[in-house]
Amino acid sequence: MLLKKKGQKMREKPRENCAIFGVTCDDLGYSVSKLLYQGLIALQHRGQESTGISILKTGGKIFTYKKNGLVSKVLEDKIISQYWGNVGIGHNRYATTGAVGYKSTDYMQPFHFKNNEIEFSMAFNGTIANFDEIKKNMDNMGRVFITDTDTEVMAQLIGSIALGTEDWPEILRLASRILDGSYSLILMTADGDIYAMRDPLGFKPLCIGELKSEQRNIYFVASESCAIDVVGGKLLRDVKPGEIVHLSHQKDIHSELIIKTNKTAICQFEYVYFARPDSVIDGVSVAEARLRLGMHLAKNDPILNNHEIRENAIVVPVPDSGRGVAVGYAKEANLPYEEGLMKNRYVHRTFIMPGQLKRKIAVKEKLNPIKNVVNGKDIILLDDSIVRGTTTQQIVSLLKEKGGAKRVHLRISCPPIISPCYMGIDFPTKNELIAGRFRNLYGEKYLEEIQKKIGPDTLLYQTIDGLTNAIGKNKNQLCLACLTGNYPLKSVQKLAELEKSIVKSRA
Repeated sequence: MLLKKKGQKMREKPRENCAIFGVTCDDLGYSVSKLLYQGLIALQHRGQESTGISILKTGGKIFTYKKNGLVSKVLEDKIISQYWGNVGIGHNRYATTGAVGYKSTDYMQPFHFKNNEIEFSMAFNGTIANFDEIKKNMDNMGRVFITDTDTEVMAQLIGSIALGTEDWPEILRLASRILDGSYSLILMTADGDIYAMRDPLGFKPLCIGELKSEQRNIYFVASESCAIDVVGGKLLRDVKPGEIVHLSHQKDIHSELIIKTNKTAICQFEYVYFARPDSVIDGVSVAEARLRLGMHLAKNDPILNNHEIRENAIVVPVPDSGRGVAVGYAKEANLPYEEGLMKNRYVHRTFIMPGQLKRKIAVKEKLNPIKNVVNGKDIILLDDSIVRGTTTQQIVSLLKEKGGAKRVHLRISCPPIISPCYMGIDFPTKNELIAGRFRNLYGEKYLEEIQKKIGPDTLLYQTIDGLTNAIGKNKNQLCLACLTGNYPLKSVQKLAELEKSIVKSRA
């Protein structure tokens, strides 16, 4: 899960791995399958490769259905009409392209664990950094694995701990002491209870909500608050880092325990790119954070002091990821916001297309400049991030050569991504990151070289201070590892140092 698989293609944009959603109802005759569908649809942006649900009618059995494809295709009416139950969990997955067996249902979630001792179903979002070590220890205990995923390792670990106690909060607490990684986890027991757990550093978002009426009480747990909004629920709060929450149709919803730490490491990319703008994560509106990111860029942009450029400038977002930050920039700069790029939403995603030529053709099919908007203008182009840089280079070229833009000024709401992520985001090696590679090659002048490579007339990245101020969290609350190279997990830091030594030895 952590290391790049053979044949894996580097993405143009970072990708989140998963979405999780759970629901329980105190009305035993009520079926939650439709709510699972609606919640997973709302979280489709977090994973598009496969989807699945596990559902249970209290006193009955756990039934699991999962398949490759989008939620609307996998969970069709004829499927969810067959799954009755008042308790259920669901999962959307973004698989690692090229990973062996990723199309097999064994690799999809929820992971339904059943043996002669215990039965449960679980789904999680994140990456377990030390899963190889845990798997080796489990192998020595005689455990047999059918996949090479950290999901199965977690399930086997939980099942083994459960041999010694039936207290689920204690089982999960003990598991958290062994697991080193980023994770938000939901687990449904055969008794109809749902337990939600967030890792002690809080890398991945997780929140809880409710929907109460005279007829029934329904409780939710979700990766993002937008899913609770979509099903008509009320957001109660975020699951705290290190907290285990119990959702029960008998005991309502309550906290079981909190594993306290001195700091947190919430993934900054949730606010920059991953999360839906209508979500609220750890008390921060994602839409407002992106607005402030754009405003901060404008406050520190030297070209706005150039009268010639300012008189001719328009602010244009890269759709869809640059819209929020572009609005903030235009508002602060007092410049017109224009949609200068038309996006074809029906073109296959470019990041999985092999070969540079095919990707280049795909970009032209996916994006087209609106000539009467951009022709002859100074385009201040806003986007969330630059990963490899290939697509960004092509967009700049399109605006100039096909759109007739006079100049293109590229503004990025995230600071340069210089280091790989081992906590569940899909940019695995420094050599594939344009900022990381160019920083090694050119030192302090690396930003100038990135500008030359990509082709804008000017280039301005967000600063780390600008990022933290816009989000409203300090550096001890956020994970900034991909921006700094300093990892909050000990096992990950060792892995990063190992990769660095390998790169040096090859140089």
